[in-house]
Amino acid sequence: MAFFGNDNADLLRQVLGQLAQIGSDLSALKQQASDQQLAIDQIRQDATAALNSGLSENRAVIREGLARANETVSGPLTHLSTELVAIRSSISRLDHHAKTVAAPPPPTPQERSPAPEPPPVQDQKPEASAPAKTTAAGETILRAAAGISAATLQAHRDTWEFLVKHAGPDQHFHVPGAVTIQNGSVTAAVSGPSLVAAITSLGDVSRTGDTPGTRAIAAHLHARLTDTVRAVVENPHQGRGAEPVAIVIDDRAAAERTSEGNGRPDNEPDNG
Repeated sequence: MAFFGNDNADLLRQVLGQLAQIGSDLSALKQQASDQQLAIDQIRQDATAALNSGLSENRAVIREGLARANETVSGPLTHLSTELVAIRSSISRLDHHAKTVAAPPPPTPQERSPAPEPPPVQDQKPEASAPAKTTAAGETILRAAAGISAATLQAHRDTWEFLVKHAGPDQHFHVPGAVTIQNGSVTAAVSGPSLVAAITSLGDVSRTGDTPGTRAIAAHLHARLTDTVRAVVENPHQGRGAEPVAIVIDDRAAAERTSEGNGRPDNEPDNG
């Protein structure tokens, strides 16, 4: 018992106090370490978010720059392609005209050989004939087309090239300067004289085209242009205050109507 005297008791209390202080200091250090870890995690998250945001903004800027570059390049290329189609068509017609002029005179009756048998009906092509005389209604359509300042024509690129190929050689057709292309669709501002050239040229091709497909395409485009101009004839308007003339070559099937309440097409039987 003497070993645990007053002096030893005081010493033991001091040791216990120091141990308690050490434990408190350890707890404080653990809390500081935890706080620092949380701060590090937050910094990491903020840095990751900033990087992702910066990359997204960079991607958006790059995409916008590529889109502008594509628009800047595709416009002139489309205009150049349109002009090339018109030039090729003009050269083709000039070559045909030159061959016709340089053709030898017809043989005399003594030189003629027996006429060959005619080809089957399905293989015969329509003979080229003189342009049909324009009727009074046709003259009205052409005069109305000539009065249109500019019509916006929207069609597939192949359809536009077909129109330019057959109407380009006409003296009144002018390749429009504002031609844009997006997703294969061409939008062009066509003048009144160009509409007149397109209507007359496509009308001729619809009767004298080399193939049924050529005649069908020309007839469809001729009908669409004529119907658009006829609407102007039936409801004319001059100057401002009316919608510009728009021609859209994009036929589609109508969506099926659904019966009220069951969400099924009208032609679908009700098996309930």
